[in-house]
Amino acid sequence: MNDERANPFDSFSEVYKVLIWAGYFKLLKKPKSRWIAICHQVYRPFAFVLVTAFNLAHIIFIIQSRDNWDDVFDGSMIGLPHLNLLMKMISLNLNISKVDKINEMINAPIFAAYSDKDEEMILRTTRNMHGFMKFIKIYITMSGVILWPASLVARRFQDPKAMVATYTPFPTETWTGYMLSVLLESLGSILWTGYGHLALDCLVATYYAQAEVQLKIIKYNLEHLFDTDAASVDGVYRDVTDKDLRDRFVHLVQRYEAVTWYTKAVSEVFNGSMSFEFFSCSAIICAITYRMSYTPVLSVSFVFMFIVLIIILAQVLMYCYFGNMVQYESDSVLTSVYLSDWLTASPKFRRLLLFAMLRWSHRITPTVSGIVPLSLATFVSVLRSAYSLFAVMSTK
Repeated sequence: MNDERANPFDSFSEVYKVLIWAGYFKLLKKPKSRWIAICHQVYRPFAFVLVTAFNLAHIIFIIQSRDNWDDVFDGSMIGLPHLNLLMKMISLNLNISKVDKINEMINAPIFAAYSDKDEEMILRTTRNMHGFMKFIKIYITMSGVILWPASLVARRFQDPKAMVATYTPFPTETWTGYMLSVLLESLGSILWTGYGHLALDCLVATYYAQAEVQLKIIKYNLEHLFDTDAASVDGVYRDVTDKDLRDRFVHLVQRYEAVTWYTKAVSEVFNGSMSFEFFSCSAIICAITYRMSYTPVLSVSFVFMFIVLIIILAQVLMYCYFGNMVQYESDSVLTSVYLSDWLTASPKFRRLLLFAMLRWSHRITPTVSGIVPLSLATFVSVLRSAYSLFAVMSTK
């Protein structure tokens, strides 16, 4: 392979930068300074303790406010996503050896670009995922720096007894104490954890996006498998005149098997966290929707809750969309064989194609808990569950 070609792992550079900055993952490369490595090793458990502390603060607030449903909803709106974050951190770091194997597979020659078209598809995926991560940074910054503090300050002006939906070890009756709690919640609970939380979601999406582009590469090369520069001879089969054709075909079969292992490994790493995410997101969406139903539309609080709702929906949609694309590309691998010039191959080579097609007829399906497929239909099911729960609560 040409070393100057694009590396598939480049699409992960931005998301891993955020995860390392947040302390949610180890350093990918050995730093030049030994002290940087030591500091990061200390920072990672500190980050985990800090996320745990944020979770406990929201849980304590919900318990203390159990007689006030508005406060319970406010606490749940932020508390449940933090619980999701904790589950994702645990899943990622408990399976760090498997994550290393997945990353090694991405950097392996089997996933590499061997033609200009392969490189073009890999570069397109890299640009898309970098742009996606940039959009997430802007979105979280706006929420944590502007909208969330503004909504809390506006609420305080409307209700002098209003509190931030988290436990604080100091009194918040005064404006000084209240603004301090707003600062802690905005910069820590929203901004810092928000970057890391959505970066973890983007990481899963990028892994599935890489599976998608690898399947696209397989499809393209299968369609053009018989389009070679070898001189064609009348009455002679293409696999006879082109001695490298069989090797290229074997490489595509091996590449498909690598994508199959890769997709299954990614699902296994994040299986627990995704299961909890899908279970809890219905409750979070329901809580936010219920709270928005009696909040003035032309208020900062409504705008902030709407943005949080979009973020929660985007988290689930990321998994379902990219999982759905993996299924779609896997299903269409068979079609790419039909679109090729397979009639120019010998009967022996056609039998090899048939054997491979039997294998490719079993689609690659990313799943949650090994049962629920990551698809757009699953996303719709989550929305239906949230609406059903909202309808029940609205009748109370």
